[in-house]
Amino acid sequence: MFIRLSANRAEFKPINFRSGFNAIVADRAHDSTDQNSRNARGKSTMLMLMNYVLAGSLHSNLRPLAEDGWEVTLTLEMFGGTVAATRSLASGRKLSIAADGPARDVVGPWLSEGQITVENWKDLLGLALFRLEPVEQETAHGLSVRTLLSYVIRTDTPKDPLKVIAQQSATSSREHVAFLLGLDWAVIHELAAVKKGLDQLKAITAASREGLVSTLRPEDELVLERAALKNEADEWGQRISGFRILEDPNSLVARADQLTAQIARLRDDAVVDRRMRELYVASLSETIDADLDAPSIEAILNAAGAILADGFKRQADEVREFHATLLANRRLFLRSEIDMLDERIKARAAELSRLDQQRDGALRTLDAGGALDELNKMRTELNDIEARMAAVDLQIEQARELVSRREQLKLEQSTKRNDATRYLTTSREKLDRISDRFSKKMRQLYGKDAALTVSVDDAGYKFAIRASGSGSSGVDRMTLFCFDLTMLEEGITTAHHPDFLVHDSSVFDGVDPRQRAGALHFAQAMVESTGGQYICTINSNDVPDEVQSQEWFKSGVVRTVLDTETGGLLGRDF
Repeated sequence: MFIRLSANRAEFKPINFRSGFNAIVADRAHDSTDQNSRNARGKSTMLMLMNYVLAGSLHSNLRPLAEDGWEVTLTLEMFGGTVAATRSLASGRKLSIAADGPARDVVGPWLSEGQITVENWKDLLGLALFRLEPVEQETAHGLSVRTLLSYVIRTDTPKDPLKVIAQQSATSSREHVAFLLGLDWAVIHELAAVKKGLDQLKAITAASREGLVSTLRPEDELVLERAALKNEADEWGQRISGFRILEDPNSLVARADQLTAQIARLRDDAVVDRRMRELYVASLSETIDADLDAPSIEAILNAAGAILADGFKRQADEVREFHATLLANRRLFLRSEIDMLDERIKARAAELSRLDQQRDGALRTLDAGGALDELNKMRTELNDIEARMAAVDLQIEQARELVSRREQLKLEQSTKRNDATRYLTTSREKLDRISDRFSKKMRQLYGKDAALTVSVDDAGYKFAIRASGSGSSGVDRMTLFCFDLTMLEEGITTAHHPDFLVHDSSVFDGVDPRQRAGALHFAQAMVESTGGQYICTINSNDVPDEVQSQEWFKSGVVRTVLDTETGGLLGRDF
């Protein structure tokens, strides 16, 4: 609930709000002339200032105030206490916060030297006014505190009451209305993502059918093309396998391929033998070094201070001789293995030289006759066809992936839609109550039937407002009024709607005086009985006479702005 709107300038007269009905009235002074106007005298300025302190952007009309160092303070009830938020019009990245009562304990951890960033302020407003957790605001393209505030502080009056502006997306409208009604808004977000994916796949499929994307074609077309390429590849393969340069069954081509395979095997074996020789040579070197460096057993024992007996010396000699024998045998073995490897490496090198000469001779014979060129051309053709087949295989895989993804999304859509339907069934009692409240208000105002319906489609919850006579400006505005008032009435007893509603004077534009009188009285009666707060800006000539004479209206006028008043609400011209 709003308590006070003030500024750091004496020319600005603070506005003290009250519980129940509040009105900011633009009136004509007795000495006003035709040049004086009630319009643009500050009614909407109040909403600009309130929205700015509530983490909104600075309206262009307020920029001259920023240059003069204006600061605006909005005091409101939050977290069971009072919170005064002050924001500079010149540098509004942070707000100064003063909290009293229980609110101090809640707000305190968010502050740094008494200040809070705009983003953190949004999180706090979400928690205080809508019980919206910060994590829910972090969801991409999900709920926004600023959008929720636009439903309870109406500065625009779109034809569709379910939107805050005419350009608002259907998904955003559905999500925010569902949240305000206490429904599972996340299912709308999830189904919207699924529908977007299906729409994208549909567009891709259509583009592929029309040949707009060369790499994406229908699977049946691709499978047919692959079959043709496979048949062509098989034919070339048969030609190559049956190709003969000479009458000799052991053709030179086959012989050259055989020699190439032999040469490859011998070279692999050569690498292994050379590596083994390196290991044996290294091991032999280590054995020699170990023999040279090994200390005598007597030296070790003498260093330890032992006194050697004769028998022990004999044992030590035997051990030394045994050790020497082992080293000698190891050196003998290693030299033998190295010699064997040297012979094998030498013989293999000679064999490789002989095979290389044979292969070179076969290739020269083939090349001389021109047959090799023909064979190479056939192989090139086959390679090209196989490359095309690989590309088609990839496209087939992509096409099948698209189909699989589409079926997966359809299943997900069906599952989530069924879950939403079951959830909606459990919420019918509440939704019927809300629809009845809305319908009664419309009938009392216009004597015509109206309904607020909720159903489920592929995009989640679908909200619809139907009213007899809709299409005229007056009926559309009062439909919005009744919807907002219904949401406030319901929200006072639920978690996701604050206990206030603010309407700009445009809500009453084009509305018959009798309906305006009924609307204002509805608002007053409802907030007085429920303990809520209703704030409106309105021109005095738009207030029906029977309303102006009512005590509840006169006591609810918290500020009157005269058309002759310098600067209107702000107390200065700019």
